Amino acid sequence: MNQKMLEHLGEHADKYPTNLEQKYPHVFHKLVEFWGTTDMRPYFDELIMSNRPNRLGFPPETVTEIWALSKLYSTLHPEHEPPESISAFGDIWNVDVDAARDSWKQQQAGEKQTSAEKKSDT
Repeated sequence: MNQKMLEHLGEHADKYPTNLEQKYPHVFHKLVEFWGTTDMRPYFDELIMSNRPNRLGFPPETVTEIWALSKLYSTLHPEHEPPESISAFGDIWNVDVDAARDSWKQQQAGEKQTSAEKKSDT
């Protein structure tokens, strides 16, 4: 186990990315290097949602490690997170789906009613 990564993880050593270290050492070493810097969040984003063509992505066990580290990093370093205003919904994983669906249905119903009223006026 990499001592520097263990230091980064602190009491969260259970999140140690063994699979990444063994199968993707270049990625692992960048995580160690970027941890605690403003380069870390963009790197996580790149790993999770690659915009490079012809990439198949990581296997599920690796994605699970990356995702867990990303969430942990967000908790440990909130100062490196983008402001919620970047997304219209803020953190999409915290959206109340039922409320959003109800709001959308109400909006659609209102648009249909307005459309019907316009047709009856002509």
